[in-house]
Amino acid sequence: MAHTVSIAQAAGTANSMERAKLALNASQTTVLRVTRIQYDDDYLPLAFEKVVLPLDRFPGLDPNGGDIPDIFELSQRHGLALGRATQRVSIIPATRDVALHLGIAEGTDAVKLDRVTETADGVPIEWRVAYTRKTA
Repeated sequence: MAHTVSIAQAAGTANSMERAKLALNASQTTVLRVTRIQYDDDYLPLAFEKVVLPLDRFPGLDPNGGDIPDIFELSQRHGLALGRATQRVSIIPATRDVALHLGIAEGTDAVKLDRVTETADGVPIEWRVAYTRKTA
């Protein structure tokens, strides 16, 4: 069973990439950026994740309220029905930041998972980029 630990969390104005990925119209839309690590039972890092959530689509979500759960639990708490998730998978050389959090050497091949999750109505509610170790 994986254990997830948030290592950073901050609210701020969505940048142009976040607005495009999450189909945000207003240039002043506030998003919550969460950086977390998933660990296995032995607390070895499985994934390094960066998640962006548009706060206006999660009424009442406190950006300073502790750990933010995964999108499945979060959508249940806020009465949102999940729909389609689109994910792009690629192999990339690990950046210094990715390598540090996964416990691998910088430049080592890592798997990048770039996903946008939508509600059943087709509204994007999460942009998640995760990095994992490449396995043979």
